[in-house]
Amino acid sequence: MSYHSLLTDRCDLFHLENEEAVRGKFGIPAGGLQMTLSYPDAPSMRDLACYVVEKSQSLVQEEPNTVIYQSYLVHFPLASDIRLHDKMVWNGVSLKLQQPKRVKNHHIEVIAVRKENL
Repeated sequence: MSYHSLLTDRCDLFHLENEEAVRGKFGIPAGGLQMTLSYPDAPSMRDLACYVVEKSQSLVQEEPNTVIYQSYLVHFPLASDIRLHDKMVWNGVSLKLQQPKRVKNHHIEVIAVRKENL
């Protein structure tokens, strides 16, 4: 059985992109504005093979709502273009990826975090 056959989950991946300022604000020229990062509407990688395992979950009472914090360990094939702060959509849930780690030049592991108001 190969490693790729164990990657049973599928997700969409969105890379952060720089939005260029067209014009300045409040008298500041467009070139002097702080860089604005956002996720594109269309996924950078669609239907990417992965394997997702929940690591931890906690509920925290905050104002005005309870917040759920979940972290997942996600495995990707080595050839995947995984970057820090990518957004991953898996089964309709949006997750932010932390620093990816190459494991023995075999696959990529990364922690995915979800923070959402209930």
